Amino acid sequence: MAARPPVRRGRAARLARAAAFVAGLYVVATGHVGSNNVFFAGEAGPYPVSVIIRPPEVIPGLAEISVRVPGGGVDRVTVRPVRWDAAPEGGAPPPDEAVSVAGDPDLYAAELWLMTVGAYRVEVAVEGDLGAGEVSVPVTSVMLGVRDLPAGLGWILAALALLLVAGVVSITGAAVRESQIPAGETAGSRQRRRARIAMAATAVGVAGLLYLGNLWWEAVDREIRSGIFERLAVEGAIVRDGGTPALEIAITDPAWRGRNWSPLVPDHGKLMHMFVVGAPGMDAFAHVHPVPVDSSTFRVPWPDLPPGEYRIYGDIVQESGFAQTVVDTVTVDAAALAVAGEPGAVPEAQDVLPGSPAGLARDPDDSAWTGVPVALSGPGSETRLDDGSILEWQGDQELRVDEETVLAFRLWDPDEKPAELEPYMGMRSHAALTREDGAVFVHLHPAGSISMGSLAVLTPDGSPMAGGGADVRTGVVEFPFAFPQPGEYTIWVQVKREGRVLTGAFQATVLE
Repeated sequence: MAARPPVRRGRAARLARAAAFVAGLYVVATGHVGSNNVFFAGEAGPYPVSVIIRPPEVIPGLAEISVRVPGGGVDRVTVRPVRWDAAPEGGAPPPDEAVSVAGDPDLYAAELWLMTVGAYRVEVAVEGDLGAGEVSVPVTSVMLGVRDLPAGLGWILAALALLLVAGVVSITGAAVRESQIPAGETAGSRQRRRARIAMAATAVGVAGLLYLGNLWWEAVDREIRSGIFERLAVEGAIVRDGGTPALEIAITDPAWRGRNWSPLVPDHGKLMHMFVVGAPGMDAFAHVHPVPVDSSTFRVPWPDLPPGEYRIYGDIVQESGFAQTVVDTVTVDAAALAVAGEPGAVPEAQDVLPGSPAGLARDPDDSAWTGVPVALSGPGSETRLDDGSILEWQGDQELRVDEETVLAFRLWDPDEKPAELEPYMGMRSHAALTREDGAVFVHLHPAGSISMGSLAVLTPDGSPMAGGGADVRTGVVEFPFAFPQPGEYTIWVQVKREGRVLTGAFQATVLE
């Protein structure tokens, strides 16, 4: 592959901005940015269920599971973790029973051990008046950190260790000095000398054992810390493909180039979902789908967005079901978007996708939006979409951190009648939300925050209905969620009507 032409910008400044932005993201979850919890809405047989999984930050660790089954008539709810490579029979522990939460008869809670890093599915089974039903929820298990020993406890343990060493040395000296003299006699100079030699030898031996033990401990600690999750490193740039300005994402991580990652599988029929967010104004947004140029490079025509600085988030799924979001920043200037041949235009890239001599073709599911997000002032807040239809907020009056909520919207056609929706990549709607500083980014759909690619890999019996969380007749779409951090958020909601992808944007304040 030919060298990618640089975008005309201060590379050092760009790298500094990217490093500052990305460094704050490596300590958060995999499938999204800044939100480790998994949200799912679907059906376990005849029972509608809403599931929240809060994975542990250390592995092995306990995941907290909440299962809401509205309507009553439930006798038993069980949950079970199944690793992606578990044997069909006997490859997973027996299910644990979820207990009813006092004061909320529809809510059941359980804790499950996730013993290893990797992709899991949590099997949720419900039994009751309507019979039995089961659904699987994918979850990515990663280690986000190591819990350090508290300083105070460390000093206490060190003091106890010194006391133990002193006791061993003292007991050795006493044994050598007095074990072989008759009763009633005192130890002579010879015995005392032998005791001192024995005590010195014991002290040296114990010190050697402590040194070897510390080496072993440091090796174990390094091995454990090497398992702390870090996102795949990527680099975004603007190139030209057959005369078309294109966004190129190169996976530069040595782990990927060393083939320590399994191949990608489609999610909603795409190998990568890329979200391009204008920073810091949140006045530009695109949902595009880069395609591979080679095994580590993806490219997509630049969406209809103006020059500026952008955060990019790319959702990918490995064939094991392991999902993660890669992140970077890219600065696009007017020269990058200039027509080929104009003074200052970015040079042509020499790589053009096979079978596409004129360059990249735009994916019909790609979309772009520019404008000012509408502030959510309560139910009834609305924004008008490009075709004249109206998107209305019907969610909670107040949004608070860690409170389970439903982001609910209703679409009206230009005549203010309930609008009918068309499937958009297998779903009635998609949504993306981010905090203004980029520390949180989540891709949602009516089934929740789960990756449908992971679900397809991990669940042999299929996936939840694509229409879940949406009423075709009333144009209502709903997304289960809980905000992980307070602050100012922008929510982009995407629907499809008459073959056209429409985007509406809202600004929300999330309180402590």
